[in-house]
Amino acid sequence: MKRRLLALALLTTTALAEDWGAYQIVSVSAPEFVLEAVGGTNEGDLVSINKPSNATNQKWIIQPKGDGFFWLMPSSQPTLTLTVAEAEAGKTNGTKVLLSKDNKSDSQLWSLTKQDNGSYAIEPKHAPGMGLDHFGGKKEVGAKVDLWQHKAGDQHLQWFVRPLAGSSVVQPSSADSAPTYTPLVIKPENIKEGTIKQFSFTQSKVFPGTVRDVTVFIPAQYDASKPACVYVKTDGYNPREKALLETMIATKEIPVTVGVFVKPGTLPAPMKGSTDRRNRCFEYDGITDNNVRFFDEELLPFIVKEHQLNLSTDGNDRCISGGSSGGIAAFTAAWHRPEAFSRVYAASGSWVAFRGGHEFPTMVRKFEAKPIRAYFTTATHDMENAAGDWYLLDQEMDKAMKFSGYDYQFRIIDGRHVAGYGENWQEAMAFLWKGWPERVKAGPSAPRAQEIIIPGEDWKLAAEGFKSTRGPSTNAAGEVFFADTSNNKIHRIDLDGSVKEFAADTGNAHCVSVGADGKVYTVSEKSGKIMSYDSSGKGSVVLDGLTGHSILAMPNGSLYVTDNDDKKPNNGGSVWLIKDGQKKQVDTGIKFATGMAYRPDQWLLSVAEGHSKWVYSYQINEDGTLTNKERFFHLHVADWEDDAGPECVCYSFEGRQFIATKSGVQISADDGPTQVILPVPDRSRVTAVAIGGKDKDTLYAFCGNKIWQRKILQHSMGAWSPSTKVVPNKL
Repeated sequence: MKRRLLALALLTTTALAEDWGAYQIVSVSAPEFVLEAVGGTNEGDLVSINKPSNATNQKWIIQPKGDGFFWLMPSSQPTLTLTVAEAEAGKTNGTKVLLSKDNKSDSQLWSLTKQDNGSYAIEPKHAPGMGLDHFGGKKEVGAKVDLWQHKAGDQHLQWFVRPLAGSSVVQPSSADSAPTYTPLVIKPENIKEGTIKQFSFTQSKVFPGTVRDVTVFIPAQYDASKPACVYVKTDGYNPREKALLETMIATKEIPVTVGVFVKPGTLPAPMKGSTDRRNRCFEYDGITDNNVRFFDEELLPFIVKEHQLNLSTDGNDRCISGGSSGGIAAFTAAWHRPEAFSRVYAASGSWVAFRGGHEFPTMVRKFEAKPIRAYFTTATHDMENAAGDWYLLDQEMDKAMKFSGYDYQFRIIDGRHVAGYGENWQEAMAFLWKGWPERVKAGPSAPRAQEIIIPGEDWKLAAEGFKSTRGPSTNAAGEVFFADTSNNKIHRIDLDGSVKEFAADTGNAHCVSVGADGKVYTVSEKSGKIMSYDSSGKGSVVLDGLTGHSILAMPNGSLYVTDNDDKKPNNGGSVWLIKDGQKKQVDTGIKFATGMAYRPDQWLLSVAEGHSKWVYSYQINEDGTLTNKERFFHLHVADWEDDAGPECVCYSFEGRQFIATKSGVQISADDGPTQVILPVPDRSRVTAVAIGGKDKDTLYAFCGNKIWQRKILQHSMGAWSPSTKVVPNKL
């Protein structure tokens, strides 16, 4: 008799809070009947067989308990589990089998051993050789089910275990319905068995001190002369995925792929009798880039070196998957580094409020679409707890992915948390790897982003080699001036894209602004001088005695300057008006006052608060003073940051506000919220932003030593522009 654990048919998990769906248990000797918990809600209820009715007391949750043993719990009352009565004496033929609460007994642990006909022998741990028996194979309602000595080939002790997970709703990105996947037929002898290597990884610096088990699957078709594709699975190894990988590599539905199965880490307790620190929630539910850095920079390079494998480092050749917290971890990895992972399978992903996961649907809608292909599932009876309702929030992710034009599929599965993971695995992989090695491409992004970006016009590196690029401004011709503060210089980006030195020895100018007269005005946090520079780069002092962070030239010739008092770190930011050679403080109480911009209709001023998530809005009075102050523009703050870090602000002629932040260039609606976020390719903090170029339609993002550029559907404005009516943005 061929003996194979149910692990080849069920996916196991180390997280006891998770189950992998509901199952129907069918008597082989009476296949028209199913196992039923009689009553199914009270301790002591017996089990029998009955005609299938889709009742919850006929659906069984099979929960892994380790070492190849399982709990069998009725869906009608999952706090009760299948138990052999009178455990100590219950090792004889005819012993009752009933429902009981957890009593820590081996009489509640069951092994499931595969038989030649595809059924399973279900045997209690405390009584080896005994099995769950349909007495006499009687085909009648209420037939006795008890414990009996197991005999090879006895169908009374054999049970089919059938998953109830089934696809009930499909939401693909490109159509109203998705084609049903049919696995390719292949002869068993054409499926080649790969090899398994296992080890414990203890060398992480991303998650210091942690220990985790890692299993590596190397397919028989692996050729060291070619970089192999990579499949990373969170929550560790399951033999079924090895068999599925072998099958789909043989059918060539997926390329030759090395599997890396990784358990979450634990921080071992330093003394006996204490509990280790579980890292799973921290590693998996956290929406930082920690986990992808762990995979991409530590674990995969270690495997390459330790096992001398040739693995692709291209995200187009890598897939990552998982269920529940492992599902959100898989998507988070691709989200932060699509160049490391571009294909994601997430079952019942935890897009809930454990560690910020509930923000993902909003982020998917606001950020420019990334080159990620995804296959998502949720379950009709998915998990629900203090962090949220998985069924609802998974559907939020579905709608967000569709809204932003991602290439993805979404299925609602009839079952419980992570139901159907294994049943949909082949379909997921066939979809995720379709067309390989053709590259996964980003979708068109959300509607508001499509008002900004141009298809095919991505970020390009404009220049690099600077120390500290700050405070840019554009003149009427489209030339962009910016300060390189640490180098004590001002540079100009000419209309041909070349960068030239405009002025040296600038008193460490921190920001520039082009006035209506064409002059370049500067402010410094060190010199205390406000300067103006003519077209030749010759400077002259406008005002002495005011250190400033940013400067803004107005159409009427006046200037606004922000500065910050180090003695008042929490509210020392202020705004000054420079007019007719005099300075006047027109606002105070800003945490850290940074960049400024005025709206094209010239009556509203924006001032960024660098140590928060806000940009202030003020009404500009006729005399230049400010009123009606509001913390108005609400910015996205990355989960691992304390603030958005807004540093520089500019407007487009069309009335959209662009803000340089830690997350990239954020673009706000006229009524305040961020609608679009454009990160730069290397994910750097953007310290300054400007629009310029020959056609005044090039967006520049300044990132310390680098400047990025891209063509957009918006145009530059400045003190040289006429007042222009602002059309309210769409929601």
